Parts: sequence; C-alpha cells; structure tokens
Amino acid sequence: MARKGSRKVRTGCLTCKARKVKCDEAKPKCQRCINTGRRCEGYVTKPTAGLLWHRPRQLFQSIDTASEGRALQFFCEKTAQFLSGATDPYFWTHLVMQFSNFEPAVRHSVVAISSLYEQFQAGAKAPFVHLGENSLALQHYNAAIRELKTTENQPLVLLVCILFICIEFMLSNKAAAIQHCKHGIALLENANYSWAREYLVPVFRRLSVFPFFFGKDLNDFPDLVPLENPMPPSFRDFAEAQSVMDSLVSRSLRLIRWGDAYRFGNKRYEPVPNEYVVEREEIGSMLDKWHALFLTLDANATANAMLPTTPISDMYNFNTNAIQAMSRAILLVRYEVCRIWLDVAFETDETCYDWHLDSFRRVIGLCQIFDSVIPADARKPLGNRSPKFIFETGFMPLLQFVTSKCRDFDMRLEALRLMTILGVPRENLWEIDQIFAISRRVIEIEHDVVLDDSGRPITPPSIPGLPADEKRIRFSAIEPNLFTHVGVNNDEVCGWTVDFVMRNREDEIVSHSEFLPTERPGPITYPVSPPEST
Repeated sequence: MARKGSRKVRTGCLTCKARKVKCDEAKPKCQRCINTGRRCEGYVTKPTAGLLWHRPRQLFQSIDTASEGRALQFFCEKTAQFLSGATDPYFWTHLVMQFSNFEPAVRHSVVAISSLYEQFQAGAKAPFVHLGENSLALQHYNAAIRELKTTENQPLVLLVCILFICIEFMLSNKAAAIQHCKHGIALLENANYSWAREYLVPVFRRLSVFPFFFGKDLNDFPDLVPLENPMPPSFRDFAEAQSVMDSLVSRSLRLIRWGDAYRFGNKRYEPVPNEYVVEREEIGSMLDKWHALFLTLDANATANAMLPTTPISDMYNFNTNAIQAMSRAILLVRYEVCRIWLDVAFETDETCYDWHLDSFRRVIGLCQIFDSVIPADARKPLGNRSPKFIFETGFMPLLQFVTSKCRDFDMRLEALRLMTILGVPRENLWEIDQIFAISRRVIEIEHDVVLDDSGRPITPPSIPGLPADEKRIRFSAIEPNLFTHVGVNNDEVCGWTVDFVMRNREDEIVSHSEFLPTERPGPITYPVSPPEST
C-alpha cells in the first residue's frame, strides 16, 4: 500500500532539515531545536558575495544513469550523514551536495565515494576496498580526475582535493592520500576566497594530522603555515577550542617526527637544533593558554548547552550529557597527549614515558567517563546501520598511543578495551583490527605475556612492572598490504607483516618482523625474519 504523501517544507532550519524532521520555523531560532537541547543552525539566506565562488560551468538537469542516481541517493541518505563521525557534518551534507548539482568533478567524486562507502557497509571481506572490484567507483573517479584537469578554479580544486583524499582513504592508498593533502594545503597559502578559507581550511587543518602518522620522512609532511590558527582571547564554544587544538596537534606531531632521528635514528646523542627547541617552547606556551581558556569554557553551562548533535549522536540516541562528555574527552585527551609528545620529542630512552604515568591515567579516565555515559541502547549491535568508515580521526590513534607507550600493564589493557568500544572499524587510514592486533602484540612482547582475542591475559605477565628499556618497542612499521600466510599447521592465515624496532643491550637499534593474523586463532605468532640492525 502506498504511503500517504505530505507537503515537504523546504524553508525549515538547517538542523531540522539535516535530521529530516518537521521544523516549527520559529525565528530567530527553531523552538524544536531549543526544546531538545540542540543548536539551531538557522535558516538558509540569500548567498552573499563572499559565498559566490564562481559561475557554474554546467547544471545537471537529470541523472545520467540509474546506477549514478542510486549512488547519489545513497550518498545523500547515508554516506554524507556519517563520514564526519562525531564532528559537524555540514561540509558533507550541505556543501558537497550543493556543488555536486552543478560541478561535474564534484558529482563524479561523490558517486565514487558513495559506491565505495556502500561496499564498506555491505561488509567488505578485507579492511579496505579495491577500486578494481568496483567498476562504478573506478569509472567516476577517473571522470572526476579528467574534469579537474580542465579547470583553473582554485576553490573547486581544493574541494575536490578533499573528496579525492576520502577516496584514497577508503582504498588505503596512504601515499596518494598524503600527496593530495600536501597539494591542497599548499594551494591554501594563496587562497584569498573567504568562503574557501572559512569552510575548507578547518577540514585541511584536521587532515594535516595523518601525514605525520603515516608519512615515511620529512618529504611527506605538509607545510602548516597556511593552516595556522591564532589563539583567541577566549573560546566562544567547543568548536573554536577544537579548531585551535587541531593546529596544536599537528605542530606537536611535526615536532615529534622531527625528533625521530634524535630518538632512535642516526642522530642519537647529537645536539638538537635550536629551532626545534624554540618550536617546542612555543607549542608548550600555547598549550598552557589553550588549557586555561578551555577550563573557563568548560565551566560555562551556557556554552555546554550549545553543543551540536550529529547524525551519529542521533542514531545512538546520545543525550546531552553523552555529547558533552565526548566533546570534552576528545579535546582534553588530545591536550594530554600533546603534552607528552613535547616532553619526549628528543629523548633517546623509552623510559621517559614513565614520567607521564599521571597523564596517561588522566587520558584513560577521560575515556572511561565517555564510556560510562554511552546509553545502553547504543551498546547494542546495529548491524549495517552502524558506520564502518568515517573520514575524521577519532579515539583510535590516541588509544593506540597509550597501549604502545604507557608501560603500566593495567592501564594498557584498559586502553585496549576502550579501543574496541570508542573506535570505528575504519577511521580514515586507521583500521581497528590492525591497530588492535599490533597494540596487543606490543603488550605481549614488553610484558612477556599472552593475551586472548579480546586482549585479556591468558597467563600472568612475567614482567608485571615497568619493562627495561631494551625490552621496549620504539615503533612498529606495518606492510601496507594484507596477504595470506601459511601457518604452523599448513593452514592459510590472512594478516600483515609488522616490523618491531627496539634497542638491544649493546645500544644498537634493531628490528624484527612478525606476521600478525587478522583473526587470531590463539596465542601464536609467526616469525618471518630474524632481528637485524637498521
């Protein structure tokens, strides 16, 4: 039986339109939003000159094929709603959708993203998807690239650059994603378009983090000058506090990557350049100011009441307390982690992390607070309704840092548990099964213990306290491709090869490789190569 139709109201506030609920259209703010504790985003107004990028080159009057139309509908109803994770989805739900109506490069990119995202949601066997297995995504990604080569419109290039990064994230093409990110940030330096700077710079500021995690050397790191965000005299809301913290996280990560050579590389025990020391002091001073401003904001009940909801918070029925706890936790966790990064950036001994056990304890406590306010309904499996891929970075890399560098055994196990609760199967390039497997193995090696599939001890640790420096892993490097390995029982096991870098008793930096299965059959590891000097 056909559903009874109703007249669609297209003049409602942006918040109600995004949630697909009827708006009471009260001015200046919708009462429906105010009564439910949401921030009313206001109403669509006539675009001002600052919002006009350029004259559209082409206006699509109809959908070319049924598959394209289906992909666009899926993007509008599903993909755009959840790509942003816990951050404001406006970029995907409004800006991208608007420009897909008249810019072919955006439209083709959206179709490719939607098709790949649907493949993720359908339960791709591997933790990433292959472009060659998705002809629709391949066709439209190539078409978007061709279209982009014909334009000199810089704001359009910047927008599509973000979409290309999203595609490469889903394909797990780290090198390509890094190059797109560097290219987009370089273009921002000469971008004089207020619209682009207002809406695109914040996205690139958040994206600037991942090249420092996944890049191989200084050549992979973006220039952060176009993304600089001055410290305001006060924070108006959590969004402004987050924007400044985004800059501080990137600068802190860049500093610790500068320090790689001094911690375990070919410059160990050499003097640290003065410009690195100055940068560390400046970041530290800014972190002090940020923390003071945030504590003032955090104590302001009015500011807390203005925290926005997102499609994910609506799906899981997060109440105001849960949204506030999540926003507060992620910001303070990042603050604590930046503090640790600054202090250990040039230390050659891994025991330097033991100075920060209280900071690690605060990180765990903040994550536990968020865990405690998650509604019971949100803990129930939602099947394919739950997002399996988000574009933004969430808790996963921060909790991996705790499991890798906090040598308190109980805190490490708790961080491992929280990773499975607060993490999404894929946060851009972070894949939870992979990160969990590496984190679990690091704990096993350093404490001489065997953990089960859930990360709980099967045997008591031989080293329950803080391990010696030569027992600690400096970092781990993973082969990018998932492959099949023949196990000890001649059965085929799917997994990754991981290099663990350590220091031996002769003070040499050495590495050894292991094969880590994606689905661990038991307390077994498969050696691939003996330790060798790096």
